[in-house]
Amino acid sequence: MHQGAFVTSFEHALPMADRTDQMVIKFRDVLAATERLSPAELTAYQRQLLVPLLKHARSNVPFYRTRLAPLFRGDEVDLNRWSEIPILTRAEAQSNTRALAATVVPPHLGRVSLDETSGSTGRPVVFSTNELQMVAARAVTDRLYRWWGLDGHLTMATYISRRKVPAPAPDGVTYEGWRVGFPSGLHHLIDMSADTDQQIDWLVKRRPHYLTAYSSTLRPLAERVRERGIKLRFERIIGVSSLLPHETRTVCREVFGAPLIDQYGADEAGSIATDCPNCGLYHIAAESVLVEVLDDMGRPCAPGETGRVIVTPFYSYATGFIRYEIGDYATVGLNDTRCPVRLPTLKRIIGRYRNTFRLADGRIIYPLFSIAKLKALVPMVQFQVVQTSYDEIEVRYVPAPGAGPADEGGLGTYLRQELDPGFRISVVVVNDIPRSPSGKFEDFVSLVDRKAPTSPTQ
Repeated sequence: MHQGAFVTSFEHALPMADRTDQMVIKFRDVLAATERLSPAELTAYQRQLLVPLLKHARSNVPFYRTRLAPLFRGDEVDLNRWSEIPILTRAEAQSNTRALAATVVPPHLGRVSLDETSGSTGRPVVFSTNELQMVAARAVTDRLYRWWGLDGHLTMATYISRRKVPAPAPDGVTYEGWRVGFPSGLHHLIDMSADTDQQIDWLVKRRPHYLTAYSSTLRPLAERVRERGIKLRFERIIGVSSLLPHETRTVCREVFGAPLIDQYGADEAGSIATDCPNCGLYHIAAESVLVEVLDDMGRPCAPGETGRVIVTPFYSYATGFIRYEIGDYATVGLNDTRCPVRLPTLKRIIGRYRNTFRLADGRIIYPLFSIAKLKALVPMVQFQVVQTSYDEIEVRYVPAPGAGPADEGGLGTYLRQELDPGFRISVVVVNDIPRSPSGKFEDFVSLVDRKAPTSPTQ
């Protein structure tokens, strides 16, 4: 969900140096072997990546010079004390940009460039990234292409953040080579400022085989295509950067005839997890990022439990993101032993904290109810459910043309059943549901301050 604005297809938009492409090819070949390691072998592999990162951060990143002290005995690293390292919050990352930047980055990690997150709430995280981190992200995305059988000779269309590549509506831009090693495959890109009808017209003209788009835009896109009676088909669709409800998968299959692949990532960490076509779970990209899912007391969640996502990208040397809380919830998965991929799993990506509801007693509500049921009660073309206080929910909706009034009583009853019986429900008719600053639609938003976890590591 951050689900942030991360899409490694964006990094393919411009021609890349041959040297970088060769690094990606080598990395993706390694991933084909490491994805089958046993848990013990994977842990050893991760340790080989984590220890040098920690030594570098302690020596070269001012923010970590004392913060990592519990791990070190002289120059030796004791990972048994890993949980003693404080969690790095998003607020800390925003206010410590300079202290988190390495004073020295080893030359073999490649060139360093400045980047920033999508800033869904209007407050981006500014950070530096090094070339090897980008190589790892592209290689992990290439693994998605391999798992799902995407042919680099065919065409890809991508909705892209305006801060990545200039691709203004209505025409966007087109480059060659969206998948490394396949220089002839056309890559069409369009800025996320395009409205849904512009997106449709653009896609109809280009008829790409594959589509990569913000997950939040896919359901409105499919519903509008169906409303306009247009036949638009894809072979695969990749959803990124926001919560992916099951109903979005269903409508994309019905309208576009394509499976919807969910790629979970963050600008700061790269690709974090990807839908698996074999077991249906999300496999964590454990060769490039250490992922912890913790409860509010800082304890690891067991399979089936939902908690906060904490990441440590192994190749992030230019800016230190060690035990970084990216602001998402996820549910831990139980590995399917029949799956040929043995990487650890997540069962569900819940999404951003601001897309969950919190009650006064500290309970967290994940609003994952039926959109079809909501539409049966409220005749609408678009909606947004907003928590305005601990016990108040406001349903904002754009009415369907010629629609009658909403069933406010039925809606209130349904939402209290699905969320909490203590909520007061109000309904507001609006002309438009605006996108977030990063260009996403958010179906669920909480305006209530999130209480800080009581973990001793905070």
